[in-house]
Amino acid sequence: MKRFMKINSISTKLGLLFSGIFVILLLILGAILYGVFINIFGDYIKQDLLIRGNNHAKVLEGQFNSDTIKHVIRMEKGATTKVLVTDTKQGVIDSSVHPDKDMKHHLLPKGKKLKDGMLLETDWRQHDYIISVSPIGKNKGYVYMYYPANILREIVVVLNILMLIASLGIVLLAFGFIGILSKKLAQPLLIMKDATNKMSQGKYQQRIPVIGDDEIAQLGKSIQSLGEQLQYYEDSRNDFLAAVSHELRTPLTYINGYSDILNKGMYKSSQEQSQYLHIINNEAKRISILVDDLFEMSKLQVNEFALERVWSDVNHIIEEVITNLKPEIEKKGIKITRNLREISLISIDPKRMEQVLYNLIENAMKYTYQGEITILSYLERGFVKIVIADTGIGIPKSDLSKIFERFYRVEQSRARKTGGTGLGLYVVKKIVEAHDGEITVDSRENMGSTFTISLKISVL
Repeated sequence: MKRFMKINSISTKLGLLFSGIFVILLLILGAILYGVFINIFGDYIKQDLLIRGNNHAKVLEGQFNSDTIKHVIRMEKGATTKVLVTDTKQGVIDSSVHPDKDMKHHLLPKGKKLKDGMLLETDWRQHDYIISVSPIGKNKGYVYMYYPANILREIVVVLNILMLIASLGIVLLAFGFIGILSKKLAQPLLIMKDATNKMSQGKYQQRIPVIGDDEIAQLGKSIQSLGEQLQYYEDSRNDFLAAVSHELRTPLTYINGYSDILNKGMYKSSQEQSQYLHIINNEAKRISILVDDLFEMSKLQVNEFALERVWSDVNHIIEEVITNLKPEIEKKGIKITRNLREISLISIDPKRMEQVLYNLIENAMKYTYQGEITILSYLERGFVKIVIADTGIGIPKSDLSKIFERFYRVEQSRARKTGGTGLGLYVVKKIVEAHDGEITVDSRENMGSTFTISLKISVL
């Protein structure tokens, strides 16, 4: 139950917020409408009362006699309003009802004269009547008109009850509507919350249904994309750990086995001893390369990757790398050709650029079983271009966009045959980009791959 309340807390908060705002607006609107109605209705009664009194006074002004007075009184008999006619000394001549205390209390003082009609009492909340008085001619008497205040008070009570009932009905409907709306608004957020909880448990790939392109939908898409990326990196990490374990296990097995043989003197000849030492040396180099890759990756991740730029001859670096790798290339029966055009000195880190070339050419050697490797260098539109092309097995089109990612290895079955951790091209790309350069690849399966490095020409 506690978990259910927590899950629904967002929708509850939204519902309370919207409902509170709606109730406040409803109260403000109700108060405005109430005030407008009371003022308009009250003003109408006051003006109507004054007009009726003035009309009666005009009738009596022409014929101020008992018959006319009785006629005026009969007109108000049975009406809501009451009428009272006095002489100039405020003596009551006739009235439609028996004058009560409040009627008598509001008679004008004796001797007071009026030119026009006026309202004597308008406070319907505290008094029994709204009262107007109209003079009859210049000095004949007065017509008093009374409107019972209790009618207004009863109307106000009924109006309050109606407004209360209507408000309660509207509030209940609004609460229901707002509750549904807030739940609908909160539902995607609750789904995202559940998705992120599952992601925190290692279930990265989550399906978040989103509709539209608003901020909530964009958030859902971002979380889903994040999960896919986390899953990809988790899979890459697992593959990487498996690859590192494999890469370490094999050379360590050789090193342990052959060093044990040498340690126990279990070799037949010096030639066999030399062969075992050669194997141990090669396997130690494999471990060294792996450790170097890991070291480079760790430096790249903590931004400790720094270049030591000097003015260097790119062609000279290429020649050195080819010379060092030529015996192994010839051993595989692969032809290597180069076409290095004259290029002026450029500002680069020669050791890092050598590392890039070693990595790319060794990759070409790994995946080329017959044919040739071609290396070119030339100038093009302010850039030094270095091209390493091979006639090897190529890279599937679906993998081309990912080969420079950390830990990525093309087709795991191939990777097991050729070895590697998936860090080499990642390091290559970072080194080239640190030189403000760019590396691209073009490849077709069973036809070969071409890597092109572009370095901007620096001016001495």
